[in-house]
Amino acid sequence: RLSPMSSLLRIAAFAGLGGFLFGYDLGLIAGALLYMDTDEDLHLTTASSEAIVGMAKLGAVFGTFIGGALMADVGRKRAIAVSGVFFLLGPFAMAVSADAVGLALGRLVVGLGVGASAVCVPAYVAEMAPPENRGALVVTYELMLCFGMLFSGVADYALRDAGENNWRFMVAAPAVPAVAMVLGIYVLPESPRWLVVRGRLRDALRILHGVREGADVPFRAENDASTARVEAELMELWSAVEKERDAKTSRNETATNLATRDRNGLDRNGVTLNDTTEPDTVAFSPRSQETAVSSDEENDEENDEDEDGSSGRTKKSGSIASFLAALGAVARDAAFLLDPRCEDSKPFRVAAALAFFNQATCSTSVVNYAPRVLQRVGMESKDDAVLFASFVSAAKLAGVVASMFAVDRVGRKPLLVVGSFGSGVAMVFLSVAYAARSAALVVAAMCAFMFAFSASWAGVFWVIVSELFTMRWKAPAMSAATALLFATGACVDFVFLSAAETFGAGAFALIALVCLAAGVYAARAVPETKGKTLAEIQRAFRDGSFDDARDAGGGGKYVFAWFFASKKNAGRGRYVAMTSLEASDLGGPREEEEEQRSPPSRSRDREREVGF
Repeated sequence: RLSPMSSLLRIAAFAGLGGFLFGYDLGLIAGALLYMDTDEDLHLTTASSEAIVGMAKLGAVFGTFIGGALMADVGRKRAIAVSGVFFLLGPFAMAVSADAVGLALGRLVVGLGVGASAVCVPAYVAEMAPPENRGALVVTYELMLCFGMLFSGVADYALRDAGENNWRFMVAAPAVPAVAMVLGIYVLPESPRWLVVRGRLRDALRILHGVREGADVPFRAENDASTARVEAELMELWSAVEKERDAKTSRNETATNLATRDRNGLDRNGVTLNDTTEPDTVAFSPRSQETAVSSDEENDEENDEDEDGSSGRTKKSGSIASFLAALGAVARDAAFLLDPRCEDSKPFRVAAALAFFNQATCSTSVVNYAPRVLQRVGMESKDDAVLFASFVSAAKLAGVVASMFAVDRVGRKPLLVVGSFGSGVAMVFLSVAYAARSAALVVAAMCAFMFAFSASWAGVFWVIVSELFTMRWKAPAMSAATALLFATGACVDFVFLSAAETFGAGAFALIALVCLAAGVYAARAVPETKGKTLAEIQRAFRDGSFDDARDAGGGGKYVFAWFFASKKNAGRGRYVAMTSLEASDLGGPREEEEEQRSPPSRSRDREREVGF
């Protein structure tokens, strides 16, 4: 019997095993490379070392689309579990590799898991978290990444005397936590938002009650009753899904009309493909009525819908055919996000810019190559280089912890701006230290950079990207943005060592300029999402009124009341939509959150108020 926050922290930590394994991989390869260099059978060069490091990011580019397709097809928690399989196979492939090619392929497989989990985990945690704690909970992904980095550094140091093939034990070790990640399918609840898309409102209500009220307020299973706060949140979720579905139906009808006009040679003036005009009231569509009165089992097997609301009757969810169809849809939709007619085009451009700057600052390259950099400035002992490089991981952990406390208090945008300029100053310091060939100053500068970056961009990026997109576009948008993140990181990893050799201290000065550019962009273009619900954020982007979204939209102009008919009279769940109810008509869910009444009684009150 856990409190709501304890339950959410457990969910975030368990789901964050993907972040732990990502961090373990970052820290692991930094130390293992030094011992691979002494293995004469591998014949590593600077170019092959860069390829081994960069292949993980390259694999992550493709893994993001796999993660997006899995999210849409089988749900969030199953997608996280499947991501863990890549973390099992990749380390095994590296451990048995006989040359650099095998190592690179193993890293590619690990990268698939990194990319898939980087899409699934932040999206899942953001959908489970309440608005007031969402930032801190999503940052747990980055926190787990830091724990992975620290643990891998300690493991590398502990295995340094395991023989001439000690690096094989180092690269195989991540398979152990990967098993726990796969078993997460039996521990994690499904995302309520995904359940609402699938028409499983009863399951969504039960899970929402568990993570919002915990064991303190019992859930009335006999009549599916929860508190006013929980039911109001479910209403808002359902309303958002129905609006997105109706908007897509409207666009499809418009596209059909355009095609008909083209065939008939009629004029197309005045018709657009982005007709997202929403009616003042949204009632249940025939499709949602069908799923609403169905049992949960029928919804799973017969009434499955894709995340964009299209019918999935011909392809059973979880099959290879349905996954490939979802993968194709994610790829097609990702391309359409660049079209200004797409309703999520503007937030996607913000996410894409943040993804580029996140990796163009060489944040992961500093971690991956820290021991190599220290050796180049005079630290001769490999063991010392690995040990002191772990200080950089410790600085990253300290920065992420600071970010967890600040992201929901200070806000997202201020952290990005201040962190950018702090990172730039640290990079200037690193440039000077590298030119002076001072190992102590280089360690201090890398730690300062990593703290500034981790207290801002490292965690805030995942928070913002998980908040921006509607359910219709979340899978392709997060996949594309995260793919750009890893593609940029792969390019940087492929050239980092060579750039340091060619330009010396000037390479770090160039990175400082990129940090400053990131700060300017964040100050000018990134909106503040602190304290807003996901629906408010997405509505504000759509309406072009982000800064005053809460004042203009409040808790949502239209709220839809619903109830489950009693089992005596109906025997299965039914929902009734009441249109044009102001949020104030519900009596303010925050004021009533301790009041627990059955949904039928509340619905009858609303019926009398609106004249039903």
